[in-house]
Amino acid sequence: MLMRLAEKFYLTKGEKSYLLGYVVIVIAAAVLAVVIMSGLQAPYTLAIEASSFVYWVAIAGAISGGVSLYFANGWMGNAGMLGIARAIVGSVAITVMASVLTGTLTVPFDGTLYGPLVVLSAFIAKPWIAAIWFAATFGAHYFMSILEEERAFGIGREAHRSATSQLSTLSRAQLYHRD
Repeated sequence: MLMRLAEKFYLTKGEKSYLLGYVVIVIAAAVLAVVIMSGLQAPYTLAIEASSFVYWVAIAGAISGGVSLYFANGWMGNAGMLGIARAIVGSVAITVMASVLTGTLTVPFDGTLYGPLVVLSAFIAKPWIAAIWFAATFGAHYFMSILEEERAFGIGREAHRSATSQLSTLSRAQLYHRD
């Protein structure tokens, strides 16, 4: 029983890199949410000091980054030039979804509309913010592509089960029973 439990928590190299891609996006979204909100005009100006609103903006950015990557993960991690083109579209989709979600979580009614506009204006006014964000999304694309490559070569957690998956349940129970 402990072996099965340990097998559940074992991550292959591709799964670790996939998880690292999510961590990159979550951290980048949290940091950029605080940076963008600190550059706004009143009444939403965010003074970067220890307050509950700063923490909430960072948490809202992290949540929205993770959720946005989850919804756009079909665009990320594919190989080749088509994969890069899909990653560009996925990066824009993640940006739009994350800005809408962060805006909604920080300023519930106005933020839904103004979130994408604020992010776009911040990207235009300070291109280094856009460079950091798109570097993070392409980093996540690279990390997610390691898992896709692992799956394509049949390496990983499901590799030993692929041969038996074509057998019927009865055949698997008789031939490959567990002790």
